[in-house]
Amino acid sequence: MKKIYSAFISSAFQSLRDERNTVINSLLDYRILPIGMEHFTVSSSGEFSDIQELIDDSDFFILLLGKEYGSCDEKGLSWTEKEYDYAVLKKKPIIAIICDELAALSSVNEEELSEQNKKQLAFSKKITYARTVSKEFSISTIINQFLNTYTFSKCVGWSRIENLYGDEEALLKWREEHKVFDISGTWHHVHLSDDDETYIRIGTVKIEQDFSPDTYNNLHIEGLNYNVDYYDSSTSTLKENKMKSSRFVGEYKLQDNGEIFGIFNSKRTFSSNFKDLTVSKGTNRGIHDFTFDPYCEVTDYIEGEFHDEAPSPKLGRIFLFRSIEQRNEFLLSEREGIVEIR
Repeated sequence: MKKIYSAFISSAFQSLRDERNTVINSLLDYRILPIGMEHFTVSSSGEFSDIQELIDDSDFFILLLGKEYGSCDEKGLSWTEKEYDYAVLKKKPIIAIICDELAALSSVNEEELSEQNKKQLAFSKKITYARTVSKEFSISTIINQFLNTYTFSKCVGWSRIENLYGDEEALLKWREEHKVFDISGTWHHVHLSDDDETYIRIGTVKIEQDFSPDTYNNLHIEGLNYNVDYYDSSTSTLKENKMKSSRFVGEYKLQDNGEIFGIFNSKRTFSSNFKDLTVSKGTNRGIHDFTFDPYCEVTDYIEGEFHDEAPSPKLGRIFLFRSIEQRNEFLLSEREGIVEIR
């Protein structure tokens, strides 16, 4: 089922109109419906339960913090802070963004701050994790980085058809019982050859999966890979030669025994040698065979083989890891002395 997701946007509305518009445009790129209180009429009772219901029905909670603390309830707590506290209580995925005007207050002497400013700074300090807007990290960049790596199968979302699996509680129970088969999201991979130790490719693989009973075994996989340049020991990172890149995409089937099979198409942007073959830039196609342990609690490691069929046949091994650290540790161990360390 194609789904639409939703995000509740929380901020002091009047002072952050442009920032809210940026958030809305970024969300729409991901088929995420933005929800803000300005779009709704709160019932005449004025109960906070009206807002709670909207947050409950949202898949994400986005907090924008400017210098204004905003309007408050009878106890002096801002509606924005109450919304954040409730989202934390409900364990919603939160994107908290500290905007320029709030970041600037940190350099102002406390005696020069208004009570609103002081309250807002105190509020910002209680947030577990927030990103500050800068030249390198715009609001759009912060949201894109979060959503690009988020596992959307954790969200309920909305569909145009009736829920086929009973109520939401039944679906969540099924997902918990089958969570080992939830392999959606971004993985970090290594391509190796047993015949040529110098053949090393690394990159990312994005797996799209609608994690529901009738559709979880249909996977759409897109990958990018590059030649390894060297390992930078000062930053613990593998440097990629992005001039020598390949992109592959394919449809795959996931079996209940942990096997994954699919045919991919790829486009290579360079030419090189592989064993006694010359690999030319251009389009290519082949087969992937993957497997993972279906009896573990959570899948964070997948291994398999790649078989390039045309135009130049070759084969090798491929390993997928949930974290970059896992991948780097594996590669440095597997190709000790081959990967240059600087």
